[in-house]
Amino acid sequence: MNTGVEGRTVLLAGGTSTAGRSVARALRTAGATAIVVGSDAGRLASVAAEIPGVVTERCDLTDPDAVAALRERVRAAHGGVDGILHLVGGWRGGGGLAGQSDEDFAFLLNSLTALRNVTRAFDADLRASDAGRLAIVSSTSVARPLA
Repeated sequence: MNTGVEGRTVLLAGGTSTAGRSVARALRTAGATAIVVGSDAGRLASVAAEIPGVVTERCDLTDPDAVAALRERVRAAHGGVDGILHLVGGWRGGGGLAGQSDEDFAFLLNSLTALRNVTRAFDADLRASDAGRLAIVSSTSVARPLA
């Protein structure tokens, strides 16, 4: 049964996390090309050893020039992407808005910068795909969201 991702190329931004590995494994099982992007060479090597057929790319997603170079490498090797799953960072700090430190905000800002860079760089690819999709996941453990 085709789940809709067979033969598609999906980029997992921040894909070396536990969630990213699970998604990469599921994509590969469903017949998709999974491109796991991260900044840590050791974690990328671990993903490549753990998931047969996964593609890994090292990139600082907060650097627009590095993301543009990533886009060119991906286009050259795979013709573009059909989907992006953004798993880089998210809200941190348990004190709500009032308890957020400057460091918490800086962490969130880096995540948003990475999201902006990736989305802008691959926008044409997503628009060109007949199934182009973008999803953002900031947490799988939030049971009761706060402000």
